[in-house]
Amino acid sequence: MLRLGGSRAGLGAFSRFRRPRLAIAALAGGSLFVASDRVGPKAEVFTHANPDGTLEFTNSRPAHLAKAARSAGGRRGGSGTFWIRERDDGVVEFTNMAPLGNRWKVWLRAGPGKASSTRGASDVVPARDTSAERFSRYDAHIHDQQLFYGVPEPLVRAVIKSESDYDPRVVSSAGAQGLMQLMPDTARLMGVTDAFEPRQNIMGGARYLQILARRFCRTAVPAENANPEVLRICSDDELVKVIAGYHAGPGAVEKYGGLPPYETTRFYVATVLRRYDEYRAQAGSR
Repeated sequence: MLRLGGSRAGLGAFSRFRRPRLAIAALAGGSLFVASDRVGPKAEVFTHANPDGTLEFTNSRPAHLAKAARSAGGRRGGSGTFWIRERDDGVVEFTNMAPLGNRWKVWLRAGPGKASSTRGASDVVPARDTSAERFSRYDAHIHDQQLFYGVPEPLVRAVIKSESDYDPRVVSSAGAQGLMQLMPDTARLMGVTDAFEPRQNIMGGARYLQILARRFCRTAVPAENANPEVLRICSDDELVKVIAGYHAGPGAVEKYGGLPPYETTRFYVATVLRRYDEYRAQAGSR
């Protein structure tokens, strides 16, 4: 387990291990780091935020982290970027403080809010509904949102599949809730009083997508027209901004002039776009 936070001694808080055995290094300030012998850019990492703001990272799924995970949004030390290097003696080091030297490589970039966590086993409440019926259970709400907000049904389905796998009880480690994984502040702004109620969540998420479309799609029509094609007339680049804004926030999209440089957001956007195309193809074949 890696715990990031506390001491800024030396190059910053880092963990080290020698292959192939597991090693533990205790650092000044009480920070403790443990890493396995198989860590790389594609490793799955789980996070847990302690009450003092210190983050713990691990590439396995400890039971206590799965049960006790809290929101990590806005609590990560440093920049949200983590670096990795391998020394000549085989020791691998990680740091969340900007290091010196050209041997360090960026290992993971994560953004604010929802972009600070990965979807899956690290969720406070992971998806558990595996019934095939869940994919059609919310059809009426998904259809209604298109009438109200003009967001194409295939896009909403792609977001729901990517965010919660159609389970309305999911809560991410960043604190996002429900089918479309609304952050509490976003839910309130969208008029959602119960993020776990499927219709409210879908309508709130669709409303947020519409707001983002009006912000980033220069060709989008006014909301009162309720045009079902509102997002179909976004350019490809604009649609990427809409989806990225849904995940990392519109501020991050504007800051970077497009897709933010967060691995979590880049993976999310690619996943949603792929599923969007799949659902559109399915709808067109009916």
